[in-house]
Amino acid sequence: MVKEVFEEGVNWYKGNLHTHTKESDGQKTKEEAIALYRDAGYDFLALTDHWVESETKMEKGMLLLSGCEWDTGDMVNRPIYHILGIGMEKKLNLPRTNEYPPQFLIDSIREAGGMAILAHPMWSLTDPWKVLELEGLTGAEIYNSVSEAEFSNGRRADSSLYFDLWASQGKLMSCFAQDDSHWYQGEEMMSYLMVQAKELTKESIKEAIQKGEFYASQGPCFQSVLVEDGKVSVKCTGAKRVIFYSNAVWAEGRSQLWNGEEAVYKIKDTDKYIRVELIDENGKMAWTSPFWV
Repeated sequence: MVKEVFEEGVNWYKGNLHTHTKESDGQKTKEEAIALYRDAGYDFLALTDHWVESETKMEKGMLLLSGCEWDTGDMVNRPIYHILGIGMEKKLNLPRTNEYPPQFLIDSIREAGGMAILAHPMWSLTDPWKVLELEGLTGAEIYNSVSEAEFSNGRRADSSLYFDLWASQGKLMSCFAQDDSHWYQGEEMMSYLMVQAKELTKESIKEAIQKGEFYASQGPCFQSVLVEDGKVSVKCTGAKRVIFYSNAVWAEGRSQLWNGEEAVYKIKDTDKYIRVELIDENGKMAWTSPFWV
């Protein structure tokens, strides 16, 4: 079997799909947020204010995807779910309440032509087994910048364990790293997506994301990931260590120092899936979504 998870020589576009402004609980105006991300080299952005639906448009070379964050639950009697809707073709105009079942929000987003992404499951203390019951999620956040300790949210930014639990139970979930920028203490421009798409349009970016043709990062870059002849081969830049996660509790060669050329992992008989993580010398990470092997 030969499978190219990422291939060389295709366009890459950088973006963030979790952004707040003064339209809800952020501290920048929409115009300020867009300008700051554009000036930082981002190609696409979604404004996802709570219960405020933004629109899709091109603005000064940046693609703005329609977006919104809907939340449900009360931390007492009902579990917390924050669901991002991205790329909707029409507005949902839902009355605001914390009583919607998460499946209803996912279904509503998909019926409007959007992608539904589970936000910060670790921060929300989401029950991983309950997520297995949900249908229609495009993916979930593996890292949420504003949920890091220095931003007064405790150390609940990294949700990577969830993805291994889900994959071990047969459900592959695409990994999104996103800022959830509120402009509090510098969490913006920290975590982002790199999408391998034909062109910078709503249709092309959405198609690539739905196909899983992207990775999440804070700095390190994947150049290619190839599955062939019982091995996973990774080419990358900016990494100090490459880690190959799977359902196996222990696997020889799982964690490797980057040699500057290629990291190769021999797939074990017990491996059902692989998820690759890069770490640089400052602890910044990049993640593939899990894939079957």
